[in-house]
Amino acid sequence: MAPNIFDKKSKENVFRNRFTLMPEFVPDELPCREAEIEQLVENLSILLDPMSTVAVNLAITGLPGIGKTTLAKKTINDLEKAANANGINLKVFYINCHSFRTKTSILRRIAMDKFHIQGRGFSDEELIEMLAKRLEKENLRMVLALDEASMLSGKDILAFIHLNELFPVGEGRLSTIIICRRTEWTLMLSAPLSGRIQDQLNLEGYSRDQLATILEFRARLAFFADVISQEVMELIVEISAKTRNARHGIEIMLRSGMKANAQGSHIITPEFIRAAKTEVYPELRSDVFKDLQLKELLATLSIGRILSQSEVVSTTVNQSYERFRLVSEEYGQKPQSKATFRLCIETLEKLGIISHSVSSIDEGRGRRAKILLYDIPAQILIERVENVIKSKLNE
Repeated sequence: MAPNIFDKKSKENVFRNRFTLMPEFVPDELPCREAEIEQLVENLSILLDPMSTVAVNLAITGLPGIGKTTLAKKTINDLEKAANANGINLKVFYINCHSFRTKTSILRRIAMDKFHIQGRGFSDEELIEMLAKRLEKENLRMVLALDEASMLSGKDILAFIHLNELFPVGEGRLSTIIICRRTEWTLMLSAPLSGRIQDQLNLEGYSRDQLATILEFRARLAFFADVISQEVMELIVEISAKTRNARHGIEIMLRSGMKANAQGSHIITPEFIRAAKTEVYPELRSDVFKDLQLKELLATLSIGRILSQSEVVSTTVNQSYERFRLVSEEYGQKPQSKATFRLCIETLEKLGIISHSVSSIDEGRGRRAKILLYDIPAQILIERVENVIKSKLNE
């Protein structure tokens, strides 16, 4: 009988708790965000008033990697615990709009997960009415956190807020927290939406001292003592300070720890940090490709393969579509239409994977759309996307 491949794994392990470095982890403490937590508590505490049933609509904006998602999750989780302790029927619901990109899919998810209602076959308006009736019937207050909300339109977000109009005047049961980058929030903001937002938290990038505090805190949770020396920690902080991005440093710690384990080292050396740094791209979350649909992954792979060629700086929709057809056939998929491919391009641009710009060709000869990658090398993009495609096809 062949030995199990996991039996060969070294007993050396630098991690006390690897999960504390993963995106899904929400720490009990949020160093350097005390003021923002206080602001959210001040806004949301009215939901704990047993004599008042109202809705609160908030926005949390800022650059990637500065704690928007973690701040929102920590706050709503504690809010639900406080409500339960005080006998108030309140539920929270977190949605990442990378995975659920339409108002319809979000409504169906809420209906199924919270009320066990099969949402298929109902219009959005019918689903909204059904949800409002269940909230009222169960005397339930709900907080809906919409992360990466720029995947929706301002009109879609307003539809959730307007659900409260189905209740008596002065009563509201569905509160919303909208989470997205500040520039994207500005683009989607309209007068009607702006008028329904009670408060907006604009998170700034972390200072070097704040990054040191946050990363040292995560290191204590994640690693055994003496795994990371003070000198190595300073190197991680220095790298992260250039982007003011805590996620950058946290992912570097995770990857460098994995490299140390793979080599049977009981410490993380500067060389492991430098190697991990080349694999981490702070503007692009490591899990973003897992949320893509297969056709979007194939479109990304097509663009990556073109741009990986020597001296190729950009490509066009027509060029990348032809490659897309070939790549689809390579993976046994029926090629999608060019119109569908263009929708994939729009999604990839919204997610920050590609840049899609239009420029003049020559005077009088019209304009041409160019597709470029942001700061992730094409070869790294290809490797990540191919791994996710294989995983999806094997599910």
